[in-house]
Amino acid sequence: MPATLHRLIAFTLAIVTALPLAANAATDPAPVEQLLRIHDWKTTVALGNRYLKQQSLVATRDVLASIGREQKLGADWKRGNPAFDAAEAAISAPLLERVRADWTSLDWMTAEWTEMAQASFSGAEVGTLVEHFSSPVGRKQAKIIDHSVQFHVAGAFTMSGKLIQGFPGTEEEQKTLTYVWADEDRDMRFSIADAENAQGQRFALSPLGAKYQRTLIIKVTGILGARLDRVAATLPAQAKSLAALADPFVADFRTAAAR
Repeated sequence: MPATLHRLIAFTLAIVTALPLAANAATDPAPVEQLLRIHDWKTTVALGNRYLKQQSLVATRDVLASIGREQKLGADWKRGNPAFDAAEAAISAPLLERVRADWTSLDWMTAEWTEMAQASFSGAEVGTLVEHFSSPVGRKQAKIIDHSVQFHVAGAFTMSGKLIQGFPGTEEEQKTLTYVWADEDRDMRFSIADAENAQGQRFALSPLGAKYQRTLIIKVTGILGARLDRVAATLPAQAKSLAALADPFVADFRTAAAR
């Protein structure tokens, strides 16, 4: 057998032998999902709830303003009028249900996280990460990463002007975000000078630790931001499709105006 052919066959056999092991390491979802459960995106979720409540109300108020113009309801058809406010509540309620299902629940996150993790980390790396983040100092570092991800998502939506400060109707969501952010900011802090945190410092400075933090801050921030954009983009069309829900309140408004 020629030497070149022998080397080719040996190389092919090596690839075929290695493929099942590599595939299993890369596609086994259990450790990847376990790694996901270590993280708590509560502050980012609260931020998203605040933003998507804003966008739900923007979409709803645009529809009601259009109804006011088309039906010549006059200047009194606005926020603060009982009929207008009731119509706003009726139309926005299904939009907020969609927000809860498509954002707040995080049911969608598993598939996107799994795809990201399998593309970014080997099975051995995922195992190492799960072991580290299951330790006390690892859990603390997971909080730091979660807080950093939220910071970058918030920065993107604030600096771009998407998140409107003091938007009427989002007071409760803003209050929740403020409290959750403060809790997370407090819980993630620890002294790097303490001897017991040497393990955490070693991980943070290791190639895998740096890679994991960098990957999550870039890729997970992107996943979360893109999801918010996708959900927000569906709200105007849904609000328009629900315009008929305002009809009884428009009738109430006309009755009250005629008195």
